[in-house]
Amino acid sequence: MYAFTVKTMTCGGCANAITRAIYAADQLALVRVQLDSKRVEVDTNFSQTELLKVFDEAGYPAEPVTE
Repeated sequence: MYAFTVKTMTCGGCANAITRAIYAADQLALVRVQLDSKRVEVDTNFSQTELLKVFDEAGYPAEPVTE
């Protein structure tokens, strides 16, 4: 599971666009969005680098969360 902060995610439309972009890249991914904290969690077989590219291509740059 990877967690990201997406500072430009400000509304439900943003969250939906991000979710759709991830599902378009990996139909088996599990995506959880926490809009209030601007956090997106993704369970996938993709690498973190591949996911960061998906965020960038969707227009929502993300930063990995290190816990």
